[in-house]
Amino acid sequence: MKYKRIRSLARGIEVIRYLNRVKGAHPVDIGKEVGLPRPTVHRILQALKELDLVYQGASSREFRLTPGVRNLTGGARNFHNLRAAAKPIMHDLTTEVIWPSGLAVFHDDAMLIVESTDHLSPMPTEVGMIGQSFPLLLCSLGQAYISHCPETQRDGIIARLHKDAAGNDGPAFSLDALNRMIEAGNRNGYSIFGEMPPGRCMSIAVPLHVDGVLIAAMNIVWEVADLTFEQGQKQLSGPLLRARDRIESKLSQSACASLASRDVDAARSYATMSTQSGWASPSLLPRLNVQEVSAI
Repeated sequence: MKYKRIRSLARGIEVIRYLNRVKGAHPVDIGKEVGLPRPTVHRILQALKELDLVYQGASSREFRLTPGVRNLTGGARNFHNLRAAAKPIMHDLTTEVIWPSGLAVFHDDAMLIVESTDHLSPMPTEVGMIGQSFPLLLCSLGQAYISHCPETQRDGIIARLHKDAAGNDGPAFSLDALNRMIEAGNRNGYSIFGEMPPGRCMSIAVPLHVDGVLIAAMNIVWEVADLTFEQGQKQLSGPLLRARDRIESKLSQSACASLASRDVDAARSYATMSTQSGWASPSLLPRLNVQEVSAI
């Protein structure tokens, strides 16, 4: 028997697909893209909001997908197990410091956001939403990761950075600046960097290990109009490091070992591929230049 297509369901899925592609949009833009009148779009968004599948940004008022959408797919590819262990601790962290926190994994020579508390924070920055990918050297998450990843993996990453830069007819970064960044990250246990666009937000990030394997990085993002670099470093580094320790301890406990095992294996796989592959991601170094990295 051939069933009739459920039009409202199909429309809702089209809206989800569009938001997944653009990461955030206003109702008028959604309507234009999927070919629906504005009242219909509002009804669909309201239904998705009640199902905890979308939320509206406090500042931009754009509608974005919640982690609930990613949970529908399941599997290790979404790092669901890692997120499940880290999420309540990240919520505690945001409650303590007010500013939002993000969790990212190394993927395709970039940092992929797999969890965020931006939608829960009273001070949302809308930087680092779930599903976004950031160039490795242009975010604190990437700097924390490269500062603590195995030397062989780091050498492979740096080699690809140079290869990518050569393809763009010029040096993309200073090796001296990169070495200073790595040394500072190892010395402090965290990395700090200004988020894009410049001048609005900064973030501080720490690496996250499970049984000696680097699997992710976690940050706190704040607006420079409210906290200076020095204030952010002083006020946020302690709570972030303590939250990281809680997550690592939780993942290392025998009761949680199976919870994280898939994600640890996936992290090892990504690290191995990044070390062995000779390709360079075209999204790795957008707008990166000597001055930006030399300012680290």
